[in-house]
Amino acid sequence: MSENSSNSTAEAAVEAKAVQKKPLTRFGEFELLKALAILGLPAVHLMEEALEEGFAGPGLLKFGTGIIGLCAFGPSVFMLCMGFGIGGGRTSPKHIRANGIQFLLIGALLNIFRWLIPGIIKASVLHTSLIDDLEVCLQSDIYYFTGLYFILYSFLKQWNIKTPGVVMTSVLMLTANTLLTPFTSAYIHDETLVSLVGNIVYVNETSCFPLLSWAIFPSVGVLLGEILKKTDEAQRENIMRRMFDFSAALLASFVVFLWNYDIDIVKAVVSPANDYITDLPNVILLLSLALFLVALTYNLCKLIGASGFMKFMLRISAFIIPFYLLQWIIVSWIVYGLSIARAPAECISLWIYFVCVAAITAICILVTNKYGMKIMKILLKITSFKKKKKKTVKEA
Repeated sequence: MSENSSNSTAEAAVEAKAVQKKPLTRFGEFELLKALAILGLPAVHLMEEALEEGFAGPGLLKFGTGIIGLCAFGPSVFMLCMGFGIGGGRTSPKHIRANGIQFLLIGALLNIFRWLIPGIIKASVLHTSLIDDLEVCLQSDIYYFTGLYFILYSFLKQWNIKTPGVVMTSVLMLTANTLLTPFTSAYIHDETLVSLVGNIVYVNETSCFPLLSWAIFPSVGVLLGEILKKTDEAQRENIMRRMFDFSAALLASFVVFLWNYDIDIVKAVVSPANDYITDLPNVILLLSLALFLVALTYNLCKLIGASGFMKFMLRISAFIIPFYLLQWIIVSWIVYGLSIARAPAECISLWIYFVCVAAITAICILVTNKYGMKIMKILLKITSFKKKKKKTVKEA
């Protein structure tokens, strides 16, 4: 074999190796974070429902704080990634608004299956009131928030408000939420009204994702999307390195701040429904944590970007909606089933909890991997409100 042919073979091998190691997607860190956040939801939601209904055993109660702590990772990071997805895109305001309405409808559809239907069965069997189940269907939730934010963003974009202006608007909304919360908490007591108003401004612990206080997270994501989607790899790496340093310093600074003023750090972070959610320090703490995780995951993706694990996580990320809906329905029906069966209090031990979480997660992965696309098509068809254009038949 000649020297030239040997060199060619060696070069081909290097190129093949380089291709093999090439990341599966350029912005894999955002997809990976979304997938990780969604995979943790069965653990969080089953824990929340078990605690709320009194089914959590003593062992599970001790373990609860750590599990609920995933809320610090989940919603803020997920919303940041959601904003990144629409940031820097050329989607029209009308299309974004249509997507927002569709998310509201998906949220309503989910509530019918996770709260209303099992609530009707429970009311029929145990002769309980159905009003609580109806009210919870109206309460602030992540899909209602997503729909409302998309609608808001569509108008801001239609009015030609630039991305820095979108972020500033979100800061002003957060400030308005802080000013309004004392009044909404003091004067709004009707449970139905509390549920409805809680979608816009914080009223009480049922206001999980008010638009005014949570809009800052996707807005920062939109800003990130607009910046990063215009960069080459070298520029992007430099931005991520600076973001890692800045967010780490800011996160450490606010942890010290909370500790110094005797503010419960766990309470200030772990749940989107807490007394501190209307405070600017809490939001900055969650934002710095989210940005830190994005920068950290970017460096991780440089190592595993072409791996089988990454391929699996990208598939989970692609079917987030069916996974989210399915895990909530299963969790809800388990808890309603225990109530209908008159299960004793504290009946879910730590080991039962772990088995249930593993089973729910496995079922959701299997179903969404196999039927995710079909479920998405059905959902989009049911929640679509666009009128089909009539086809005109030209005469020959």
